[in-house]
Amino acid sequence: MIEPRKAIRQLNKYRPPLEGRGGRLRLDFNENTVGCAPQVVRALRRWLDPDRLSRYPEYEEARRKLAKYFGVATGEMLLANGTDDAINLICDIFVDPGDVLLVPAPTFPIYEFFHSVAGGRTVRVRYDENFRLPVDKLIGAAHSGVRWVALANPNNPTATTIPKPELRRILQKTPNTLVLVDEAYSDFAGETILPWIRKYKNLVVTRTFSKAFGLAALRLGCIFAHRDLAEYLRRGQNPFVVNSLAMAAAIEAIRHDAYRRRYVQEVLANRKRLCESLEALGVPYVPSSANFVLTRVGERAPEIAARLRRQKILIRDWSYDPHLKGYLRFTVGSASQTRKLIAGLYRQQHLMERRTGARAWADIVRHPSTGWFS
Repeated sequence: MIEPRKAIRQLNKYRPPLEGRGGRLRLDFNENTVGCAPQVVRALRRWLDPDRLSRYPEYEEARRKLAKYFGVATGEMLLANGTDDAINLICDIFVDPGDVLLVPAPTFPIYEFFHSVAGGRTVRVRYDENFRLPVDKLIGAAHSGVRWVALANPNNPTATTIPKPELRRILQKTPNTLVLVDEAYSDFAGETILPWIRKYKNLVVTRTFSKAFGLAALRLGCIFAHRDLAEYLRRGQNPFVVNSLAMAAAIEAIRHDAYRRRYVQEVLANRKRLCESLEALGVPYVPSSANFVLTRVGERAPEIAARLRRQKILIRDWSYDPHLKGYLRFTVGSASQTRKLIAGLYRQQHLMERRTGARAWADIVRHPSTGWFS
């Protein structure tokens, strides 16, 4: 049998969404829960014909229109097959075996996954007990051996953000280290540092059409960087990395951007409603700046998730991760979907570790039996 590289043998398996999720209430992977703008579906139907499907993708129109939408030059933007592909490209271009990635903990596992595939190793800086990133500690860890830093902002799974002054300090203190700021959930936070790519030559910003735009199945992401950095990324990128259907959908989606904005506002209102219900249940949660909420319900979290699944409500149970045992994450959707989730949670309240008051919240972040915050 032919053995793979050592880096591959040492990888832990990533857990993608379960199969058979159609027709269920999908609150497990932070997707748009109501679907894309109907105009996008109609445009795709019009677009489909044998001639178009027989041709390789052509990118200039999509690049021009998307660059205008995001307020950048075409030379400052690359298209990618989702944000995952953007992360993979960064590793392909910049990571040599033995290089170090610096990340907060916990965070989106795909940064470490692709870095490990490239043969690198990862250093983690844990969030503090108030779910704030200790920026001084992170900057101190960004020594000469650190090749890049990956920061999801808002972060997944905590839904917390790094304030702009602290992001600016990280960029200023690490001029020779590539800093990725993944803004997959920035629509729900209401802020971006995308214009900073012209000031900081070590900054890469990524966006996705998988979340607020509701196009996860088509896999389209964008990479933004200073022209010089973008040119290096472009040199090593697959020339046909994004399919034509994805580009057609994205162009139509930004034409009907009001649909995305309305969906975001609905999610924000329902996020508030969900958090109020969690407070009423006495279940601690992390204040959210994204379209999801992280909470800890205790050691019976897997049972609660399984019971909700039997009610066709899918949520994310993080107990497979030894550092996040007892934690559940809920995607926020429409008003009716949120009501259904809340009703399901009330039916499971007898299984939850119900706590109230600031002292109880201090317990959850300081004294869990196992966790990032112990």
